Amino acid sequence: MVGIPLIFALISTVEMSRGMWMYHNQTFAIHQGVRYAIVHGADCAATGNSCTATVANIATVIANNGVGLVPSSWDVSLISASGNNNVTCNPLSSCLTNNAVWPPSPDNAVGTNVSISATYPFSSALMMFFPGTSPTQFATYNLPAYSKQTIQF
Repeated sequence: MVGIPLIFALISTVEMSRGMWMYHNQTFAIHQGVRYAIVHGADCAATGNSCTATVANIATVIANNGVGLVPSSWDVSLISASGNNNVTCNPLSSCLTNNAVWPPSPDNAVGTNVSISATYPFSSALMMFFPGTSPTQFATYNLPAYSKQTIQF
């Protein structure tokens, strides 16, 4: 009699831990992508260096830091300060070959903001027990992430 609720509690704990791990990895990866973008602004290339960031560079940083997250399931949006130069990667793997400079001028000036938002689907067997979901299909919850920082140089 005690075994069934105990097994359910154990599985619930494992699934919630897995969801929290995925959420943490996604927020860490998005934060690292923004960090990469803010140190590759307009002043970075002003001294003769070729260190401007491309969409592919940022997408690669995000994908490499998102341990265990599949880039083909991950939706990411690069948001510029003006809102006119946004790039949407649905999925993230579609931007791994995009060599466009991001953020472009004038959104890459020192002191402007750079933001990245993302969603990653989390499917759990426990979601089928929630009201309103189909008992034969696993429901999906999209884990959100957002990071915003100011370009340093």
